[in-house]
Order: sequence, then structure tokens, then C-alpha cells
Amino acid sequence: MTVRPHVPTRVLRAKPDLAQLKRQARELLAAFVSGEPAAVAEVSSHFQGATRDAFALHDAQLVLARAYGFPSWPKLKAYVDGVTVQRFAAAARAGDLATVRRMTSIRPELVHLDVAASDEHRALHHAVIGRHPDVVRFLMQHGADARKGIYPQRDATCA
Repeated sequence: MTVRPHVPTRVLRAKPDLAQLKRQARELLAAFVSGEPAAVAEVSSHFQGATRDAFALHDAQLVLARAYGFPSWPKLKAYVDGVTVQRFAAAARAGDLATVRRMTSIRPELVHLDVAASDEHRALHHAVIGRHPDVVRFLMQHGADARKGIYPQRDATCA
């Protein structure tokens, strides 16, 4: 089975609210079960084989997450809760090992992400710059690549 990327069909507010997202999921569930065409179309575009009698709240949450461009509800929730690559890098630079551990347990892929498309620094670079060997050690144990460098001097700028 191939997993296709989820093209966002909804846009998150600047400051998303988890309670509002939960309401949206309940509303989507009710609309889909009642057969509203817009809800049926949205569910069908993000969830294959959905039937009104078997569709549940967790399915509506998954559809909603995919509509916002996230692969799952937990990933959307983590984003709303502030578990972002920018905050992860800031915690690594500050030497906040407890926060780095917590965020890694929620979103382990953060260890491998660049801070932004225009900034190839990773949390490991920030931990090295901040001179925090305990954070560096933790990130390396969780798969951080010390050979990943920054353009244009990739070899010279690796962690």
C-alpha cells in the first residue's frame, strides 16, 4: 500500500485552537453521517472506503488532519500544542534537554528536520552551537546525522 501525501484543502488559523478543531471534527462527523454533499466530498477525498454507518469520530479527526495537510490527528495536535521544529531547535540551542526529550517522544521526526526551507540548520547544529553535549548526545542517540551540513559548505558546516 502506498501512502500519498495529503494536499491541504483547509487552512489553519494563525493561532489554531484544539477545542475548535475537535468541534470541527464532531461537525464533520455529523454532516457526513447525515449525507451532506460537501462533507461526503471532503471525507471521500481524504478517506477511502468511508461508509456512513461505520464512520466514527476518530475517522473524522483523521479526515480533518489530512484536510489541514497533516498525516494524522496526533501530528495535527502536536503542531497545535507547539511541538514545532522551530521550538525544538530553540530548546536544543538553550540546552533544555527535558523539552527536547518530550518533543522527541511526541514527534521523533523532528531530529531529522531542517529548521526551515531557507535554513538548513537542524536541532543538532543548534545544540553544538550552544555547547550542550548532553543534548547533542541525546540527538545522536535518536538518529541525528552529524554529517548533514549547511549549504554551500556542507562538509565544513556539519555538526
